Amino acid sequence: MPIKEEPASGGKKILYFITQSEYGGAQRYCFDLANNLKNGQSVAVAFGEQGNNGKLTKILTENNIKYFIIPHLKRNISPINDFFAFFEIIKLIKNYHPNIIHLNSSKISILGSIAALFAKSKIENQKSKILYTVHGWVFNEPLPGWLKYFYLRAEKFTARFKDKIICVSEFDKQAALKYKIAPASKLLTIHNGLAPINFYSKGKFRTILATVNSRVCHPGLDPGSRVKLHEQVSGLRVKPAMTDTFIIGSIGNLYKTKGYEYFIQAADILINKHHILATFLIIGEGGERKNLEALIKKYHLENNFILAGSIEQAARLLPAIDIYVCSSVKEGLSYTLIEAMQAGRPIAATDVGGNPEMVVNEKTGLLSKPADPNDLAEKIKTLLNNQALAAELGRRAQAKAAVEFNLKTMLEATKRAYN
Repeated sequence: MPIKEEPASGGKKILYFITQSEYGGAQRYCFDLANNLKNGQSVAVAFGEQGNNGKLTKILTENNIKYFIIPHLKRNISPINDFFAFFEIIKLIKNYHPNIIHLNSSKISILGSIAALFAKSKIENQKSKILYTVHGWVFNEPLPGWLKYFYLRAEKFTARFKDKIICVSEFDKQAALKYKIAPASKLLTIHNGLAPINFYSKGKFRTILATVNSRVCHPGLDPGSRVKLHEQVSGLRVKPAMTDTFIIGSIGNLYKTKGYEYFIQAADILINKHHILATFLIIGEGGERKNLEALIKKYHLENNFILAGSIEQAARLLPAIDIYVCSSVKEGLSYTLIEAMQAGRPIAATDVGGNPEMVVNEKTGLLSKPADPNDLAEKIKTLLNNQALAAELGRRAQAKAAVEFNLKTMLEATKRAYN
């Protein structure tokens, strides 16, 4: 794949940087921008950890988007790897000569902005412009105090090298002003946006949602009672009784920031204290799986709580979820919440990051305190007990998503930032 080429007439050369190729919100953002701007611009995406093994690589390849791998770029701080990654980034920028360097996530924001200075890249005698999209400030994550302080200082120091800082939520913009990371003139808020989703019908796919894939062990399930469903959903199995209950679900990578331990604790309260018959479901994979499986076992929820693993195009299954839950302790602007809003699902979400900009309490959903399973359980119970309220909140959320969180609006605002 050649590095040097000219952009389309009148277009720009844009180089997107993201730390990992594992597919999450920031990777989706980079893909949506690159895929929708590739016809008028010359675009490429660069990333490190997971490399060719990440889902992002597959999606970029399928859509004929050029990409580069930075071998030593890792998500966590690693002095030796960071040293080598720094020079790999410099070399890539020098070879590609982008008009715009668009950084995504804190790690590459810090390394990439300094590397861009050393690369001194110019095209048509104009210095490369550096933009940085904040997908939730890393110092708001559940990290040790010293590490939060390090990231705060590093973000503040490297902000001086960036031409614009895009915040995906007004919450993050206000945090930047509060901590004096950058002047207001450098900051702008552009909400994430999605194209309309082609949802599966609820009747056809309700049963598929109550699934576990072959990698997940549920001691409480009798293997003989599992039946294989539709051929197009390979590897998924279901306990038929689960299709007769409410399905309360969430979609996301199994990361600490998603607060799924509080979702499990809320499920325990609803089932064992309030005796609510429901199936709880998380679609996604990640490093917290073993810890979450241990919690499910601790609360004897093996027959009620399913860690379904990754499912292709999981958002298309949302109409079959009765209540959507976002239990995060840190968020930028959640793509999965936008998907749930598009599907018109009643939502119970934590009051963190950009969540209140989407889920306006008692208008487009219900908000709970973060890291508080009792409050989260109470909000879920309210939606279960008041179906008319739940349906109305879902309708309002759907209307809000169509107007405020659509892909066209995001693209136009980002192109204005580039210009």
